[in-house]
Amino acid sequence: MPRIPIGDIEVNYEEAGKGIPLVMVHGLNGDLTGWALIMPEFAKHYRTVALDVRGHGGTDKPDQPYSIQGFSGDLYGFMRKLEIPKAHIFGLSMGGAIAQQFALDHPEMIRSLILVSTFSYIDDHARQAFNRLKACLAEGGYPAFFDEVVKLAFTPEYIAANPGPIAELKKKRVAINSPVAIGRATDACLAMDLKSQISKIALPTLVVSGRNDVFTPLHLAEQIHRSIRGSEWKILEGVGHNLYIESAPDLVQAVLGFLQKS
Repeated sequence: MPRIPIGDIEVNYEEAGKGIPLVMVHGLNGDLTGWALIMPEFAKHYRTVALDVRGHGGTDKPDQPYSIQGFSGDLYGFMRKLEIPKAHIFGLSMGGAIAQQFALDHPEMIRSLILVSTFSYIDDHARQAFNRLKACLAEGGYPAFFDEVVKLAFTPEYIAANPGPIAELKKKRVAINSPVAIGRATDACLAMDLKSQISKIALPTLVVSGRNDVFTPLHLAEQIHRSIRGSEWKILEGVGHNLYIESAPDLVQAVLGFLQKS
């Protein structure tokens, strides 16, 4: 996969397809390979570009404070370097937080927003979840962090039915992730608060949630939906936070239906 210099780091990315750009931004602890079930479907219709966020995947992982605003700056530099003047922005979880910040920073570069399993601020529930992740990282290292993420990100039914794929994912993530960088990114999430600002966003926006998401519950998505005037809110039944894995076809259908109107 190619890497390009953006400020003080080199960013790893992948792209497929042609047409109007669709830029995909993953969440905390993720990387671009997580889009494997859905990116090929979008690439049939769009120039689909996925990047590894600072501190994740094949992108550089400097040991320095991270912030959602800083991630937004990285995204700006990335799009400029790839000569993408305007794109649909698809953000998952932390990536959705980055997408909201980017919409406030550079609305002229966005055709539409797709915000999946995400949040605009950290309430008591989310703070407890992120603090549990930090505690696991401190006490048991990255493997313990991953185990806690699994409990937050997947439904119990999916975990019980997919021990093999989850074990393979853990092995891969242990190999590529930096505990220090993941801790820095977790702190960035904890410090994020756009609750009072996102009403300024005046872009076509789709909010997508899993009904059974225990990491970013429905009330966080509802707050985004109510704040961004004219936004659409789609709830997928029977799935949790990682609905792009548990319910990939339904997510693709919802997003493509929205994009065709945008």
